[in-house]
Amino acid sequence: MPVSGPDSSPDLATLLAENAALRERNELLTAVITHCPAVIFVKDTEGRLVVCNRTYERLADAEPGGLIGKTDHDIFGPEAGAQNRTNDLRVCETGAPQEVEELIPQRDGMHVYISVKFPIFDAGGQLYGIGGVATDITERRRAEDERNALQERVIAVQRSVLEELSTPIVPIADNVIALPLIGSIDRDRGRAIMQALLDGIAQHRARAAILDVTGVRSIDAQVAAGLLQSVQAARLLGTRVLVTGIRSEVAQAMVGLDADWSGVEVLATMREAVAWVLGRGAAHR
Repeated sequence: MPVSGPDSSPDLATLLAENAALRERNELLTAVITHCPAVIFVKDTEGRLVVCNRTYERLADAEPGGLIGKTDHDIFGPEAGAQNRTNDLRVCETGAPQEVEELIPQRDGMHVYISVKFPIFDAGGQLYGIGGVATDITERRRAEDERNALQERVIAVQRSVLEELSTPIVPIADNVIALPLIGSIDRDRGRAIMQALLDGIAQHRARAAILDVTGVRSIDAQVAAGLLQSVQAARLLGTRVLVTGIRSEVAQAMVGLDADWSGVEVLATMREAVAWVLGRGAAHR
């Protein structure tokens, strides 16, 4: 028979209070899981849903409780199911949380989710489930992709403008062009210079071209070799090339090359080169 008496009342009251507190905590936890805008779920080790919130059910177009017992393969199809199962098994194998991106098909197309999955152990330390919280980052990813694409377009336009500004072709006289260079020359710009020189020769039918490097601050041996290739390519087109304004450090880089500079006129200034071309009639040779 149940024991009653004055000593049993405090224990019963304590038990009732603890049960009420536990019930309140469970209700609070249920409310958080149910109304959280992120996807929350728990699966057993076979991948079957044990718990999921309304966000999960809405993205799967399911009625409340309609997904319990189903696998991701059942809900999202074989491709997404295999992807998610692979990620779940990694959690099981490592016994550690994993953060992964997962592609989930929905009515309006494919969505990208960032999922944090973690193992759930029983009191004895045995794995019995996989918990997870997943957030839809589709719009964020789309915005990032659009921003990156815009940035790439801006960079491409800037590069094109800079190339045009850094390799301007200046007509000096009939069949005579000048290409004044400013700043440092790296490998990419060296290639742009060669292309600009050859294009300028073709466009203006130049018989003489003045390559002025007065404003070039630095150049290495490899780029100097590229400039020499530009000169040689121009000569193959029948164009006489004059190089002007070589600074001491540029001269050192050029001297270090095992290259043939014969046939290249080198003058101190652009003015001297223009006078040489016009005075000796090089444009008509």
